[in-house]
Amino acid sequence: MSTQSIWSKLFTALRGGATEVGESIVDQQALRILDQEIRDADTALANAKRELVSIMAKHKLASDRVAQYDARINDLEAKAVAAMKAERNDLATEVAQVIAVQVNERELEAKQVTEFGGYVEKMRKDISKAEARIKSLRQQVDVAKARESVQKAQVSASIASGGANGKLETAVGTLSRLQAKQEQRAAEFEAQDQLAETSNGNDLERKLKEAGIVPDEGSANAILERLRKKSAE
Repeated sequence: MSTQSIWSKLFTALRGGATEVGESIVDQQALRILDQEIRDADTALANAKRELVSIMAKHKLASDRVAQYDARINDLEAKAVAAMKAERNDLATEVAQVIAVQVNERELEAKQVTEFGGYVEKMRKDISKAEARIKSLRQQVDVAKARESVQKAQVSASIASGGANGKLETAVGTLSRLQAKQEQRAAEFEAQDQLAETSNGNDLERKLKEAGIVPDEGSANAILERLRKKSAE
């Protein structure tokens, strides 16, 4: 294999390792990044709601002006009709000219009402969609946090119990050794007691009593027999 090929493969491996490290760092910070994204989305949503309130206010004011134009035009039309009835065509014409100006201005205001109304409707839908998406994302993040906590606990438990070097395995091994030592000591104490009884003859006395050859003065039957004899005297 050529030196160039070796360096090429090494570079590729290092680049791949760097990518894995970078991805690992990003994964570790994923929940923190998502929390920040949700906060940013909440801020943008709050700004959108303020803009919506402003447009709704403009829509209402434009609607009120249209209503005012309608009332003014109706009043002028009534006056024009009255002027015509009074055969004052000159006044009727003058009023009609004012009405024409009012109608043109009303149409401009009505156009704004329509535009503002469209904006309001669209922004409401967009805000509703954004709220639903943020809510869904927040729920997914909460679930991800819970799963992350559970998986960390599982990893810790796995590390603790996995392999001879695991903490839990080490503790279990220590406990087993301690129990074995305690059982060994108990057996040694029992053996020492048996040796002591043998050395002072107690062991032989015990065996004779168990065989019934030597009466056991401390048994219940022996005590009852002694009391019977005493009461018969």
